[in-house]
Amino acid sequence: MSAILGFGLVLAVLLVSGCNSKAAIRSTDIRRYVAPKEKTLSPGDIAQQTRRPSEKRSRDIDYEIPEGWSELSGPTGMRLATLAIGDGEEVSIIPAAGTLRSNVERWQKQLNAEASTETITGLVDAAMAKAGSVDVQGKKATVVLLTASGDEVGDDVEAILGGILPMTEEMTLFVKYKGSSVIAKKEQKKFLAFMASLRIAAAETVPVE
Repeated sequence: MSAILGFGLVLAVLLVSGCNSKAAIRSTDIRRYVAPKEKTLSPGDIAQQTRRPSEKRSRDIDYEIPEGWSELSGPTGMRLATLAIGDGEEVSIIPAAGTLRSNVERWQKQLNAEASTETITGLVDAAMAKAGSVDVQGKKATVVLLTASGDEVGDDVEAILGGILPMTEEMTLFVKYKGSSVIAKKEQKKFLAFMASLRIAAAETVPVE
C-alpha cells in the first residue's frame, strides 16, 4: 500500500509541476495587437478622389479652358464635356444633328416659348446678323447670343450663348450656355476663344449618343 501511495504522490507532483511550467499562461505570453488607424479624409481629399476632370476628358475632343472657367466632367450621356462659368452656371458640349438656322430657332423658342412665329423669326434674324465666327481646324464655327424678347441694356434676362460647328453633313457640334444674360455677355469673348481652341478627332469617331 505504501508503494502504491508513494507512486501516486510522485505522479501528482509531476502533473502539477507540468501545469505550472510550459502549460501555464504567463504574462509574457500575452501579446497586444494594435489595429492600424484609418486615414481620415478631409473634404478636399474626397473632392480630389471623386472629381478628376483631366482623367475624364474625352479622347475625341480637347480644348483650352479660359481663365475663370473650370472643368466639371468629361463624357456623360450625350455630352462630350461639361464646364462651369459664372456662379454654378454650365457650358455643355454636345454632338447632334440639324442646320445652323434650325438650331438657332430652336434655342430662341426655349427662351420665348409663347412667342409667335413672326417674333421668333425677327429675333433669330437679329441674332444671326450679330453672330460671330471662329475657325476651328479649318471649319467655320458660328457663335450666337440669344436673349429673351424685351431684353434691354442692363436687364438680366435668360439667355443662350451658343457655338455651332458643322462636323459632317449629318452631324454638328454644339457648345451651349443657358443662363443669365449678364454672364453670357460678360463671357462672350472667352466663349469665342474657347470655340477656337477646340481640337476634335475625325468626325466619324465622335460619339453621337
